Amino acid sequence: MRVGNFPVKPALTLALIGLAAAVLLAGLNALTSDRISRAQDQRALETLTRVLPPERFNNLLASDWTELTINGLDRPARIYRARLDGQPSAAIIDLTTPQGYSGDIRLLVALTPEAEVISVRVLEHRETPGLGDRIEARRSDWIEQFSGKSLTDPPPEDWASSRRGGAFDTLTSATITSNAVIDAVERSLHAYENAREQVWQAPSMADGL
Repeated sequence: MRVGNFPVKPALTLALIGLAAAVLLAGLNALTSDRISRAQDQRALETLTRVLPPERFNNLLASDWTELTINGLDRPARIYRARLDGQPSAAIIDLTTPQGYSGDIRLLVALTPEAEVISVRVLEHRETPGLGDRIEARRSDWIEQFSGKSLTDPPPEDWASSRRGGAFDTLTSATITSNAVIDAVERSLHAYENAREQVWQAPSMADGL
C-alpha cells in the first residue's frame, strides 16, 4: 500500500520497531537503575557498622529508620536509629550534598542522641583522585576531625574550613570539597537538633516497605 509516493507498510514496520526498542531500553534502564540503587543502599548498610561501634546497639539498624529533612538539600535524608536494650544510643544520617567540586557527595554522619558527632564516612563521590578523594578514610585521616564535635564545639562561627577562618582543616587544593563536607555535617547536626523528638518517636518507615 502506498500513499502518494510513500510506502505505508515499511514505514509502519519501522515505527513499530522503533517503539519496541524504546520500550525495551526504558525497561532495561529502570531495571538497571533499581539494581544500582539497591547495591548502593546495601553498601550504606554495610558501612553503618563502620561508623558506629557494634557495642553501641543491639537492634536491627536496617529496619529502624525514618526520614529527616535537611535544609538546603534536594531530598530528605534517611536516618537510622541505633538502640541499646531499647534505649536510643545513636543516630546515623545518610545524606547527599550536591556541593562537591565534581558533583554529589554521599555521607554517613553518626551522632549521639545528644547531637555530638561520633564519626563521619564518605559513601560515594566523584572528587578528583589525589586531591578531593582524601575525604575518604582510606585515603587520609582528614574525615576524623569531626569526631566529638557538636554545634557548640566549635562555636557556630567556627563551623567552616581553615581557608575561611574556621576550625576545620582544609584539604590542600580541594577547598570546595572540604567546604562541602563541613557544610553537610553542620546541616545534619542542625536538622537533627530541630527534629530530635520526632526522630525518635516516629514509626519506622521500614515497616511500610
